Amino acid sequence: MSRTTTEAPTVMPSLTFGPVHHGDSLVRLRPPRLSDFGRWREIRLRDRAWIEPHWGTSPLSWEQRHTSRIWARECLVAWADMRAGRRFVGVIEVDGRFAGQVEYTIIDADSATAEAGAWIDAHAARRGLIGCALLLLCDYMFRVHGVARVLAPVSTDNDPALRCLRGLGFRHEATMVLAYDAGGARKDHTLWALTPADLAAAQLPPLVPADPADVPIVEPRISRSAARATYPPSTAPGAGSANSGVPRAVVALAALRWSVWSVREKLRRYRPAAPVALIVRERPNTVVRTLTRMDRAQWTQVGRTRVTATSSFPRSRQGLGTEGGSSAGQDRSKSRAQWYRTLWHSRFGLRSPSGLRLVLDVNGVYAGEFHLYDSPLPCQATGLYIWVDPLRVEPELWTAALRKVIEHAFTELGVQRMAAEIPVGDTVTAAVVAAAGFAHEGLLRTHRGPSGPSADHDLWGLT
Repeated sequence: MSRTTTEAPTVMPSLTFGPVHHGDSLVRLRPPRLSDFGRWREIRLRDRAWIEPHWGTSPLSWEQRHTSRIWARECLVAWADMRAGRRFVGVIEVDGRFAGQVEYTIIDADSATAEAGAWIDAHAARRGLIGCALLLLCDYMFRVHGVARVLAPVSTDNDPALRCLRGLGFRHEATMVLAYDAGGARKDHTLWALTPADLAAAQLPPLVPADPADVPIVEPRISRSAARATYPPSTAPGAGSANSGVPRAVVALAALRWSVWSVREKLRRYRPAAPVALIVRERPNTVVRTLTRMDRAQWTQVGRTRVTATSSFPRSRQGLGTEGGSSAGQDRSKSRAQWYRTLWHSRFGLRSPSGLRLVLDVNGVYAGEFHLYDSPLPCQATGLYIWVDPLRVEPELWTAALRKVIEHAFTELGVQRMAAEIPVGDTVTAAVVAAAGFAHEGLLRTHRGPSGPSADHDLWGLT
């Protein structure tokens, strides 16, 4: 398989992939344009029965989710993400005509993991076009962007998508119970993964580049109202010469609403949360509580204590080091600034950039931690990270404390799903989460978990 573009990863917004031959068709990927609105809306409304059951639930009606303002916002967000190198959003062109979308999102930069997603016009389905589009981007992500793993979550009842992934060499890793709210209800989702080795083993036919001059130019249909409007020259990479179907005022309103929403979301992360103090009934001298200023001395010492760990925060956000492999805690005695940053974030609970950090206090001693945070894995609402000092906390006490945290998360914080990634071989932690009610959901291959190098991790989930 040959790569069809030579641009560096830093110019993601201007990337165009193809055209390549696929059967009797020519397939090309390019960034979205405002002028795609009419065709996008037409297909999405016509194919509602095909798409909506597997699309995220929304309080808006299907028609309300496909207005010019929604499309303008989608384009603005996509261009911003591509400029930042977080995501590539591509329009699938078949013989020069808009036929669907495909995207790859970098969900964990340090472990070089991306998430894939796609949809296509029902009239173009069952021809392998989605697979061709995914291959174009896989080629780029593996060979140019340095991605080591591509993940794809698919609902268990989405048979066409499952057949596509199998055909491309994706391997099933887990079935995540009630992992995502789609089509009006929470559904089980399977998690599939593809590595460069998997792609090579699939022995798929190479992508054959086509002459760009062979791609027919299909002008977008413009409504009468749009034809009477005036449009500014597009400043978006690859946006074409006209923004047909999206008036200037709509684009401006979408940009304003998106900016306001972004600011509000950032401020929401810094809304003070009530302190937590959960007494473990089995041990009245044990409490799970919020981090306080008095914990600094013990907090700086816990990195020297041998501990057992499960899931961790994304390293790109936390920058935590480890010592001694999978059973070692973080050496945090080196960074005074890190302590104050951690203490500051603890004031804002689960919404904070670091998530909710709780101390396991046994007889006044800092004996472990519980973290709840936004998991980087696809479809995971809340991740769990826990460690304890095994010299102070036996498995029974650890399980009882974890149950209190789970109760608090589901009843007081509104958590709907919790997941933990546990290194294979860590039987103690696995037994604890199992006793607390977690179910084993699958095996994540060469997954960079909490403790350093990539390794196989068991995925455990609770709803």
